[in-house]
Amino acid sequence: MTKKINIIQFLPYFPPHKWWVETVWQEIGKYWCKKEYWSFINVVFDVWQENKSNYELDWYKVHLLPSFDIIANFPFPKFWKKQFWVILKELKELQADFVFTHTRFFLSSFIWWKFATKNSIKWVHIEHGSDYVKLWSKLKSKISYIYDKSIWNWIFKRADKLIAISSACKKFILTEFIDREIGVIYRGLDIELNKEIQIENLKNKFDWKIIIWFVWRLLKWKNVDSLVNSYYLLNDNIKDKIQIVIVWDWEELNNLRQLDINNKIYFTWWKSFKEALLLQLQFDIHFHTSSPWWWLATTLLQAMYLWCFIIATPYEWADEVIINWVNWILIENDSVESIKKWIEVWIENIVKKSEYSEINKKIINEKFDWNRNIEKIYEILNNI
Repeated sequence: MTKKINIIQFLPYFPPHKWWVETVWQEIGKYWCKKEYWSFINVVFDVWQENKSNYELDWYKVHLLPSFDIIANFPFPKFWKKQFWVILKELKELQADFVFTHTRFFLSSFIWWKFATKNSIKWVHIEHGSDYVKLWSKLKSKISYIYDKSIWNWIFKRADKLIAISSACKKFILTEFIDREIGVIYRGLDIELNKEIQIENLKNKFDWKIIIWFVWRLLKWKNVDSLVNSYYLLNDNIKDKIQIVIVWDWEELNNLRQLDINNKIYFTWWKSFKEALLLQLQFDIHFHTSSPWWWLATTLLQAMYLWCFIIATPYEWADEVIINWVNWILIENDSVESIKKWIEVWIENIVKKSEYSEINKKIINEKFDWNRNIEKIYEILNNI
């Protein structure tokens, strides 16, 4: 019989706050608890939470700590509130085997390292980042770099175990911070296609067109502007064969619409995750346009799972899952010229779709299966 492990997972944010890592943290709480290897409590700053009291959902528990954003997207606990200390006392009484923290930079990782140390609990830090934080001014980026280097090298030294969620993340820690043993555990991929949802039929809307798409938040580093600009540089005979569809919205939406001078790009605006999946299922080409950034894009994994034809820049860890001309096309960089060239090239190679799809199916099953990865981390914890 397996030994049951008691874990407290400390998190800066949690759904319904919308980003990327929150979903990963939520899925860890949900899927790990289903294995019944451990009891699992998530302790979350209450910023953006709809409820302000503890709750339980999908096999996991959530305890909410009073907090506020001291600056945008940087939560800080209201330690002067009685509720903060009441929850800490309850957590101490649980006598947990492990404290989990996620993602350096947030104060939650520092605070809960102190909690683990004071209460003689083993501390596992799971790192998600593979680059330094880049902000929208050189001065702010420099300040964040100094903060990063001054605190997190120290924190990385003191964790009982470091786990990275990709090889790129592991390489970044080893190169920029500290040389020590680091485990690599990929997240699982959670895809449920609810075909009862009524969604627009893009194949009918763009009859005789090959659909190229981008999906997810329209942020600067997603580099969708290069996709739009490259489209306008194509010869008319190629333009007539394709339709670019951009799903979702965010801060770059207005800029992209201005770049689309002839109203040739189809913008769906915001869609829910389930709606976006059903749209993605209809697409012929998934274009991963990203510039360098922190983490592996979930939408790229979804495209692999859904057997879309994929063209990807090497960034956001795409080069960990895409090998050029083995399981889709990995282009040189994120420039307009490179994107334009490869739109032209894939037209001649779309016949490879079935062959590449089988390879992608194997990669997803081997690297991104929840059960496999949960077994790996259970083994790691038992060996600490």
